[in-house]
Amino acid sequence: MLYAILAYLGGAEETLASIASWAPTITYYTVVVVSGLVVLAVTVVWMFQRDMVYPAAFPAHSRDRVTLPSQFGMPHFDDIRLETPDKVLIRGYLIKRATDEETRRASTVMYFHANAGNMGHRLPVAKLMYDMLGCNVFMLSYRGYGLSDGHPSEAGIKTDALTALEFIRSHPLTANTKLVAYGQSLGGAVALDIVAANEPEFAGIILENTFLSIRKLIPSVLPILKWVTFLASEKWDSEKVVRQINSVPTLFLSGLQDDLVPPPHMRKLYELLSRNQDGKRMKVTWEEFATGKHNDTFAQPGYFEAIAKWWKDTVDAADPYVPTGRLVALEPRDSIEKSDGENIYRVESASADKSYANSERESPVAAATSVSESSKKSD
Repeated sequence: MLYAILAYLGGAEETLASIASWAPTITYYTVVVVSGLVVLAVTVVWMFQRDMVYPAAFPAHSRDRVTLPSQFGMPHFDDIRLETPDKVLIRGYLIKRATDEETRRASTVMYFHANAGNMGHRLPVAKLMYDMLGCNVFMLSYRGYGLSDGHPSEAGIKTDALTALEFIRSHPLTANTKLVAYGQSLGGAVALDIVAANEPEFAGIILENTFLSIRKLIPSVLPILKWVTFLASEKWDSEKVVRQINSVPTLFLSGLQDDLVPPPHMRKLYELLSRNQDGKRMKVTWEEFATGKHNDTFAQPGYFEAIAKWWKDTVDAADPYVPTGRLVALEPRDSIEKSDGENIYRVESASADKSYANSERESPVAAATSVSESSKKSD
């Protein structure tokens, strides 16, 4: 059959010679097409990686779109505006107890949300924690999210988290409270990073469906880009950061049907954190939810009960927080919009350039930020 075909085409020698003459051209175009696809993949990863990592970030919109804690039965809160060291205005909520004394006695959850949505979308979760744990809740919309200015990046979000921590440790009501970092997905990476750099400030960490790193997550989310993950500048390398935490008790909450972050990522973080650098056991707790997916693990039966039990055994039982004096106080330009649940009014920080470090003659609370009411306005 092959002989007949070659004979029809003019003979074996002539046909093979013709094919050979076309080989360089075919090879050339094959190399061009493959190279083009590689360049395209590299360009996509390099130019649009932040859009892929932070898909829900969007410019600030009007106040009409704000969702307030008071809409979820938490009327005692401050609507906060903080200016970061790189001059980005970010927004947050400090959700307090009914009285100042109760707020000072309660522990505080520092809530870091996932890469989708913003702090307003997490208010139902905050409400359940607020009621079940009897805690204060500080919520933050990263730069580029919700009503916060700027554009998100790993370095920028880390700056936002540190600015928020400095605010909490400067506020007279939360300066001496026990502090727990709670993070979901990307928020877990943010929580691990801020705790690793400031361990003495924290009494605990709660992580839900968090990944090892962006580079190790990409092959699961976008398999076509697995060969160019080395180009990802947004790393969020929790696998590395978690090794730096030596003493903070941690609760892992893993949805075993997670359809975005492979559950083995969480398990590996748990195993790494279970032993500190000296090989000694840390107080690390694992809770798994058989039917929990990436976005509904918090809705699984027993989720908040697991947090409450861990909280009682760990946070409530922990020694009182001892101020470290490591964090600076707010600068005068920082501002807060306080709310009584119905009206919003602006107050200004009166902390000047004080910090715990240069206020040796004052108590941590006295050296912390004080606030005074100015113009009151309706929402």
